[in-house]
Amino acid sequence: MNNDKYLAYSLQDFLDDDAFIKWVSGKEQDPAAAQFWSEFPVQYPAAAANFEFAVNVIRSYRSQEFWDNKDSKARVLERITATIESQGARPTRLRWLNNWVRAAAVALVVTAGGYMIVNHYFRNHMEQIATGYGEMRTVTLPDHSTVTLNASSAISFNEAWSDTKPREVWIDGEAYFDVKHINRTGPGQQFIVHSNGISIEVLGTSFNVRSRHGKTKVGLITGKIKVDYNKDRSLVMLPGDYVEYADNNLIVTRKLDKPEKIKRWTEIQLTFTDATLGEIIETLQDNYGYTVKVADASLRKLKIEGDINVTNVDELLTVITTTLNVTIDQPSKKELVITSGK
Repeated sequence: MNNDKYLAYSLQDFLDDDAFIKWVSGKEQDPAAAQFWSEFPVQYPAAAANFEFAVNVIRSYRSQEFWDNKDSKARVLERITATIESQGARPTRLRWLNNWVRAAAVALVVTAGGYMIVNHYFRNHMEQIATGYGEMRTVTLPDHSTVTLNASSAISFNEAWSDTKPREVWIDGEAYFDVKHINRTGPGQQFIVHSNGISIEVLGTSFNVRSRHGKTKVGLITGKIKVDYNKDRSLVMLPGDYVEYADNNLIVTRKLDKPEKIKRWTEIQLTFTDATLGEIIETLQDNYGYTVKVADASLRKLKIEGDINVTNVDELLTVITTTLNVTIDQPSKKELVITSGK
């Protein structure tokens, strides 16, 4: 890797860098590359400000892919581009991996005037909030409902809600919703959460949504919700109901013995119940940015029976090694190698 070029990397340079975008989007599998980007601000302090800004904006604008209506999404992007061009600002080449990166690029055109136009447009229409690795955040929505975002998650919603339209939220990652019931009739009473191909309609309810790796998990704690999926199918959920959705189908439907457990992560940093090593690894990767290598794929099926409630990753690794017959090596700060203890 030619590192000299990074000494004076601009904001646009980051947005043109496929390797950087791959790392921000969580798709980087090469431990060396992941470590390089994780340590970038320290190694290249002159470019650290542009680095942090690009990371935050790409993660935030990634929430634009949550729009269910792709035509609507395209029209918004066209209107943004037209506005920029009408002001004499021309976007740079759009050599992007996917649409959410393209949206970020349009939002961050090289000209300062173009950036201000787009930033103003989104500030007055859609609110996007994202958390980083190891970060948790509670968001108060326009109707005073609250959403607790888990690490590496994002939420998007219109900043002004009215009585004539449903209250809509788009979520990527994991979130716990405590929805305020509104005593009125009409579309404004509806509260709809969109996530990975499904829509969850609620009135006054508390529930958890986790959307990772093409699979969405919904657990209902109180109230009643309707889950719409696969275009014309739906399911009404009652307290304690739990479903998993993937590949346009419900793949799991069951009753939770203690539904309140699904929100424990809002109070305890790392919590699991009857978790396999594979599920724990997934959390370390998704929520904390670790790269984890497992010597034998069968180790992922090992299960720790009962509850795990710990406050940090070091405590979790201790639980794993003392409970399962495995050894965990840590070649670098964000890299783990798990092998059999035999």
